[in-house]
Amino acid sequence: MSLAFLVPLFLLGLAGIVVPILVHLTRRQRRNVVTFPSLMFLERIPFQEQRRRRIQHWLLLALRSLALALLALAFARPFLDRSDLSLGAASGPREIVVLLDQSYSMEIGDQFTRALDEAREIFADLGPLDRASLVVFGQGARVVARSTGDRLRLNTALDTLSISSSSTSFGPALKVAQTVLEESELPVGEVYLLSDFQRIGWAGDEGVYLPAGAKVISIKLSEDPPDNIQVTDVDLIRQAVSGRERITPTARIARNGGLDAREVDVSLELDGQEIQTRTVTLEANGAASVAFQPFTVSQPHTRGSIRIPTDELTADDVMNFVVSPGTALSLLVIDGSGGSTDASLYLRRALEISDDGRFRLTHRRTNNVRAEDLDGTDAVIINDARIDGASAERLRNFVQAGGGLLVVLGEKAGWPASAQDLLPGAAGEPQDRLQGRGGRLGHLEYGHPVFEPFSGPRSGDFTGARFFRTRNFVLSDSASVLARFDDGSVAFAEQTYGLGTVLVWTSTLDSFWNDLALQPVYLPFIHRVSEYIGGRTEALPWFTTGQVLDLGDPAALASAGLVSAESAELSDDRDQVALTPSGQSIDLSSDDGPRYLALDESGFYTIRPPRSSPERPFVVAVNVELEESDLTTLDPEELVAQVTSSEPNPDAAAGFVQATALQMEDQERRQALWRWILIAAFGLLAAETLMSNWVSRRTAAATLTTT
Repeated sequence: MSLAFLVPLFLLGLAGIVVPILVHLTRRQRRNVVTFPSLMFLERIPFQEQRRRRIQHWLLLALRSLALALLALAFARPFLDRSDLSLGAASGPREIVVLLDQSYSMEIGDQFTRALDEAREIFADLGPLDRASLVVFGQGARVVARSTGDRLRLNTALDTLSISSSSTSFGPALKVAQTVLEESELPVGEVYLLSDFQRIGWAGDEGVYLPAGAKVISIKLSEDPPDNIQVTDVDLIRQAVSGRERITPTARIARNGGLDAREVDVSLELDGQEIQTRTVTLEANGAASVAFQPFTVSQPHTRGSIRIPTDELTADDVMNFVVSPGTALSLLVIDGSGGSTDASLYLRRALEISDDGRFRLTHRRTNNVRAEDLDGTDAVIINDARIDGASAERLRNFVQAGGGLLVVLGEKAGWPASAQDLLPGAAGEPQDRLQGRGGRLGHLEYGHPVFEPFSGPRSGDFTGARFFRTRNFVLSDSASVLARFDDGSVAFAEQTYGLGTVLVWTSTLDSFWNDLALQPVYLPFIHRVSEYIGGRTEALPWFTTGQVLDLGDPAALASAGLVSAESAELSDDRDQVALTPSGQSIDLSSDDGPRYLALDESGFYTIRPPRSSPERPFVVAVNVELEESDLTTLDPEELVAQVTSSEPNPDAAAGFVQATALQMEDQERRQALWRWILIAAFGLLAAETLMSNWVSRRTAAATLTTT
């Protein structure tokens, strides 16, 4: 620490001390002029100036000299230079970014507490010109404090942090650090990464490149991975027994680590009450399945949990789900076949094969559709029937109001021209495909909900079906193609009409024109088509943290396990409140636009109107992302090498000169010694004035006495 001056040129003012010295060393004796009436008799005597070479008023001289010296020092802006103590390095002020991992794996041991302590030590070492940012991250990243030198603000922000239910991803956090350093004007950039460094958090292709010269300091908080047991999956098998729906849960339990076999108690809870307990033996790094006895679902939004005893990583020791009694989808099949021919035999048999009774089927052999046939019906299948104009108009109103329609164009199919706009195109004459052992399906739109379940390997093969006869079909402008034959002709088309959906299949659904009904994919295909036109969305028993639920979308609510009537009620009611698993209340009220609920915590979210307590509120189950349970660690140096550059910062030298100037100005501004020096100078000048007046009066009195 040394004394320095911000404007040393003003020190030249110290030369002004010579002025009072000269004043005190030189003293002129004034002549007293006496007027006489006549000077003729007086002798002319020359006046001699008397110089006194001795200083008589030393104290007055000292006050004047010291006051002038203090004025010069004040304008030179002095300060105590503490650069060597505050910065600890000659590289200049630093832009520091602290990235703190708050994923749920940080709950192991005291990792999160140690991370907070490390962050506090980093903030305690900030210099007067250093700036720090605090960023917490899991699957995403959140800036808690941005580019501030306020240690109190940074430490207060640390006190508000807690472990989240998210998994680890280093990419978003490092992207934030990259942005902060690129926008900073300080010459030195440092990134502190506080984490347990799980391998799953870094893929290596995140595209993060910190500015040249930036330094990454990794602080690894994890130790040897513990013996971790987790609930990895729950399968809920529904069956209809004696008109009642029963669910059989089967859980899969996995173990990572360990040495010897362990017995683990696995319990099933419903609405917070433990119903059953099973014991399973797990080998080291092994897994096992646990089957529970079936239970009857009688109430909507029944909360369920599969739970094991807690270990060091508690977030994966439970898997939550929500189940409600299923509702059968009402289907009407219109079959225009006559005599002993049953064109809907395969179709009806496929819909009747369902353990959970998801379809309620009505079959009529006729060419007309009555109004009473459509009451309480979710979807209609016109299977090779010649529909008249009145029936087509009833179907138009039915679809426009939200119903679903599937038209199968077989041998006897016919559609009135007055309702042609209801279909996704116009049907032509039958076309034979006898050569080459028949045609085949050449293209399927696997992104569509009908074909999505068949997109994976060994999930269903449509190419084995042979088509010997099809209908020519000309698409309308508003239609889309879901499947084509190998010659490019349309096999399956869709059109949205009003609130409903219309599908057209250009062959039959029996074994007359093709052998699709004899293929293994026929039954799941018919089920998917019927569910799609009926508006049935596959209900998800749980969601994972990080997902977002749109409470204004009935389809999204149906996927959350809410039945259609309740979904419509919830989507229409704009005044809703969500209670998070931690007990916080989220206001979901909205006059217009979507209402999104971010599922950031594991557990059960309850959705209800404000200031109400319904007996069976809407409930959404949320579980953690199980990838985080893989505690395999990453070498921090591997990550650091991929995001940093070994090239020096070309602006470092110029930045250092500028930073030194900024550092001196900042220290002088913080100390403000010139104010106190200036006050002292004015005090001395005031004292000098008083003393000089006193000396003058005393000298005058002495002169009068002598005279």
